[in-house]
Amino acid sequence: MSIEELEQGKQWLKDTFYLIRCEDDSLPSIKWVLDLARAAVLRHGVRGLVIDPYNELDHQRPPSQTETEYVSQMLTKVKRFAQHHSCHVWFVAHPRQLHGWAGGPPNLYDISGSAHFINKCDNGIVVHRNRDPDAGPIDQVQIFVRKVRNKVAGTIGEAFLLYDRVTGQFIDVNDSSRG
Repeated sequence: MSIEELEQGKQWLKDTFYLIRCEDDSLPSIKWVLDLARAAVLRHGVRGLVIDPYNELDHQRPPSQTETEYVSQMLTKVKRFAQHHSCHVWFVAHPRQLHGWAGGPPNLYDISGSAHFINKCDNGIVVHRNRDPDAGPIDQVQIFVRKVRNKVAGTIGEAFLLYDRVTGQFIDVNDSSRG
């Protein structure tokens, strides 16, 4: 890549992506994120929002509210934002600590906080990287589509990718065009 191509790429990134970051030591709430995302939608025409990761949001809830109730209300706010602003939202949530975990991919019920992560999502995707050399290649990444509410948007299935350290790319294990 030439210096000119690098500068063009950096400009494209600047023109295409808008980062919402909490620069001080405070934890952002979902309200804070959605308020800034709303401004990005209105000012810049943003049509996609990635909230990553869920566990770094401030989750203060009233003592009378259960975690399940809190997660349900929070996910409803996110879905309403997406619908009202015609903005797709990718919500990244990690699995809770899995005791007795055998190394296989988690399912959507393993997300820390609530089963509402699977109940309320339109599409549920699990990305799992093998970390156990005895279970297979450690460069293997598994993509599992576990839930698809609108069948026009896709189907349930899986893909296996290998990371090629030389090219820095992921290669579809089942891609017959690779030769």
